[in-house]
Amino acid sequence: MALYDKYFLYTMITIVITRIFVYIFKKPSPTIKNFRTHHWMFGLAFTIILFSIANFYTNIYLLAISTGIFLDEIGFIILRGKTHEDNYSPQSFMLLMFFILLLFIFREIIVNFYL
Repeated sequence: MALYDKYFLYTMITIVITRIFVYIFKKPSPTIKNFRTHHWMFGLAFTIILFSIANFYTNIYLLAISTGIFLDEIGFIILRGKTHEDNYSPQSFMLLMFFILLLFIFREIIVNFYL
């Protein structure tokens, strides 16, 4: 299996695990000084960090996990969701599927850019 296919597979596994975990454990995310964090923020931050240190250290599996954590809430972000139900709305799911399709199409380019 090509490395870019492994990247896509691990990203998909991360999205599925995150979706299941968040659905089962409906606990609100931590709040820091009246600012509510979401797991997409950690995924985006870690993805940016991984790209910024790519000249020194690369790990395609960490990149896949951080990308998956971010993409899990992409519909929630775009729709400016407020509640747990917003994250699991049909519109949010459709946006997630669209971005998964884009990720599949550009997976080789993303991996080659990262490496």
